[in-house]
Amino acid sequence: MRAEYWAVLTALCWGFGSLLEKRGVSIGGLAPVMGTTIRTIFSLLFLLAVSYSHWGQLRTAGLQSISMIAIGGGVLAGGLGIIFLYSGLKAGNLSTVMTVAFCLAPVVGTLLGVFVLHERMTPVQLLGVVMCVIGASLVTYFKGA
Repeated sequence: MRAEYWAVLTALCWGFGSLLEKRGVSIGGLAPVMGTTIRTIFSLLFLLAVSYSHWGQLRTAGLQSISMIAIGGGVLAGGLGIIFLYSGLKAGNLSTVMTVAFCLAPVVGTLLGVFVLHERMTPVQLLGVVMCVIGASLVTYFKGA
């Protein structure tokens, strides 16, 4: 399957999942860090089952690879990023928080790809980055309108 299709499926899961997460945190009166903990526990259980046939890869992956995933995915994206997302979802509107977070995430990713990984940015990607920044700005500025 093409990478773009996987991205669309990701967006659908994150969009619907965030709706349920916002409602769950609000209904339960939970702190964002508690919502993150519940999410992580159930993610871990699900992923342990789904990844079982690949566990042997850990023996050959190496400490550097595992450390980068642990820090990047576990601490930054899956820990702090989700705590910040839950804090935003609890304090604000789903439509505003999701738009800003998921408009700016690809901008950051694209810029890191260009400046850290030395990937080439195409004119279409540059236009997409500009449009994402404009979209996040519009949603933030006009959220009360």
